[in-house]
Amino acid sequence: MAPVRFASNPAAAAAALKPAATDAAAAATAGAVSRGSITIGDSAAKRIRELNSKCNVAQAFRVSVEAGGCHGYQYVMGLTSEPPADEDIVFEKDGARVYIDQVSLDLVSGSSLEFVEELIGSSFQIVGNPNAESSCGCKTSFNIS
Repeated sequence: MAPVRFASNPAAAAAALKPAATDAAAAATAGAVSRGSITIGDSAAKRIRELNSKCNVAQAFRVSVEAGGCHGYQYVMGLTSEPPADEDIVFEKDGARVYIDQVSLDLVSGSSLEFVEELIGSSFQIVGNPNAESSCGCKTSFNIS
């Protein structure tokens, strides 16, 4: 099955990106329903593009959630040159592509991917996760309500 590809709506850049499948993708995934959305913040899109400008191969940013961490679930994020897997949902903002599998999207839906620069360091972070009851101080682990 071909990967499902989605594009952001430029008129709603500040709002959560709502996946919109192309006709070919819709035909390939008839009956498949995507639930949820995630916002790609301007800072994250800019940083992903900056990182891509330093690579020979175009890369996307993968977000996933795994069991573990000090609060039960942890965010796992990083660049990938792999194509999206069949179960991935692809979000795009200003040329920055983000892959997230449906199970992980269910756990982070309604949140935002941001690139945060602080005195102690800079990192990609999931911000404002409405599904998280609490999170750890380092912002990489959370539990659900």
